[in-house]
Amino acid sequence: MTTQNVVKKTVAPIKTTRRGIITALIAFSIWGIFPLYFKQLSAYDATEIIGHRIIWTFLCLLVVLIVSKRWQWIDTLKQNPKWIAITFVSGIIIAINWLTYVWAVNDDRILEASLGYFIGPLVGVALSMILFKERLRTLQWVAIGFALLSVVIQVLMIGSLPWISLILAFSFSTYGTIQRQTPLTAVDAMFVETAMLVPICIWWFWQADVVSSQLSFWFTPNIWLLMLAGPITLIPLLLFNKSTKQVAYSILSFMNYLTPTFIFFLAVFYYKEPFDLHRLAVFGLIWFGLLLFSIDLWRHRPSKQLKAARMHDENLQNH
Repeated sequence: MTTQNVVKKTVAPIKTTRRGIITALIAFSIWGIFPLYFKQLSAYDATEIIGHRIIWTFLCLLVVLIVSKRWQWIDTLKQNPKWIAITFVSGIIIAINWLTYVWAVNDDRILEASLGYFIGPLVGVALSMILFKERLRTLQWVAIGFALLSVVIQVLMIGSLPWISLILAFSFSTYGTIQRQTPLTAVDAMFVETAMLVPICIWWFWQADVVSSQLSFWFTPNIWLLMLAGPITLIPLLLFNKSTKQVAYSILSFMNYLTPTFIFFLAVFYYKEPFDLHRLAVFGLIWFGLLLFSIDLWRHRPSKQLKAARMHDENLQNH
């Protein structure tokens, strides 16, 4: 009896290019300086700003889809009709994330927003454990422990629950968890999400007592600043999607910390938000947890696992 060794086909890791790094850097930088833009809109209600962001993002995406003739998402949803409802839910979740973020920026709580996006990756790991039954490695458990400890420290030292940070972390991580499972691309998913939310936004504008409730306002020069919310939302998304094909996942994961870092520096050094020893302790715990998380991520990077798999395959062939 002859035993045949079956060698599994391995997927080659993405080769990191200089153009890919620059593309990703631009995307993370734009996300990181969002407070500069939303501060210019502080005269408007936060819900009003998000309504405009959804509408103008939808219109920008519609142009992209028409120009690129991207309509395959229609067949995808026909074949997976349950994802229509799931995508609607993910749209609500990202809208909550956007609303919380804009409210935090305009209420001079940018530091809390930064903390939320620092906590996000650790919350994402915890959700993967709960929802997908993924087994966490030792350093991942320790990193999550430091995140929990930072929340406890804030409650004890500052006397308040960091609800802005927690909403941003959980909403963004939950949204990311859904995106891991969706059969749609990020661009197509956001188009469907915003398309389903646009009627709600229009209804809200119609019944709310805000500036945008007046039809004449939409034909004034003031509308241009709000219209920028569309391309400002879409451009970094397109750049990031492009970079995922030119930069290794492990490197992108590290670069992801650039966004909350930029937000942090804006909050402390530009907008002069208070940053005392108590807040330093909270952020210090998170940063240390993220350091451990990053070390674990680097140790188990796809390229290293692929190399180990190839060596295993070669050993099988040799025997």
